Amino acid sequence: MPSQLPTAVESAFVTAYRLDGRGGGVELDNEALHRAWDSDNAPLWLHLDFRHDDVTDYLGSLAGLEEAVIEALLEADTRPRVARFGRGVVTTLRGINFNPGAAPDDLISLRVWMTPKRLITLRRRTLHAVNVVRERIDAGEGALSVPDLVAWLAETLVDQVGDVTHQLEERMAELEDAQLAARGNLNADELTRIRRPLITLRRFMGPQRDCLSQLAQGPLWLDDESKVSIRESANQLSRYVEDFNAMQERALILQEQLWSEHNEQLNKRMYMLAIVTTVFLPLSFLTGLLGVNVGGIPGTDSPLGFTLFVTLTVAVGIGVMALLKRKHWW
Repeated sequence: MPSQLPTAVESAFVTAYRLDGRGGGVELDNEALHRAWDSDNAPLWLHLDFRHDDVTDYLGSLAGLEEAVIEALLEADTRPRVARFGRGVVTTLRGINFNPGAAPDDLISLRVWMTPKRLITLRRRTLHAVNVVRERIDAGEGALSVPDLVAWLAETLVDQVGDVTHQLEERMAELEDAQLAARGNLNADELTRIRRPLITLRRFMGPQRDCLSQLAQGPLWLDDESKVSIRESANQLSRYVEDFNAMQERALILQEQLWSEHNEQLNKRMYMLAIVTTVFLPLSFLTGLLGVNVGGIPGTDSPLGFTLFVTLTVAVGIGVMALLKRKHWW
């Protein structure tokens, strides 16, 4: 039997369960896990935090995984995928980060190694979907087997993507209503906060849908009920991906409307400046002409000179405005 590893705070060990085949299970400590891993025929689930150095001891010494499998599980950069190694399967999924202060587009990867009787999951940060599955097992309403447990995990991850999808749709609808209610009332910053998570979710959920579809096709020891459940999760995720695409298009339309309104406002302001400039152009010419400091300026010696000049400028201004109105320039 391999040497037992400590359950210190700095250990990769997070939790482990022995499923009873009836929807419930017993949570195992580190010592009980080591006793049961090689001798117990019941389904076992080991959940690890791969930030700690002793994760390779669990994967290599305890689980006896090949070096290629360990490398696949501990890759620094991962995308949703499915890879078979002998009778086992490695898959990588992404889940919504519900930790305090996290953004919707801050996804958490879940690396999975599954065989008919053993399941190993690895994460870097706390994943709420895993806690939900654990609560179901504790309540006796969880998975019956390892394939069923994987199906539960996939369903929970997809359901949480659905929750975020509904939130984004509600925010998008609010922006569209604000745009229809009053022009210029669209919040550009709020629109940006919607488009950013959409980009990330589209990037990862599309491949994850393909990953679940591929997982639902095998391996041979995956029972039909679990395959149907995983396939349904893939179909549901496909609908969410379509919703992301649609929301991205709606966001682009709102962005174009925002640009159009800004350009229209700018054009109106430039137009008004052009009108004012046109009206005052001849008046500026007159004031410049009569303001030159040379002899012969008419009205210099007349007490009515200023009054006549003001009357002239008003008449010229009204004339220019009448001409612009006649030309339908304003």
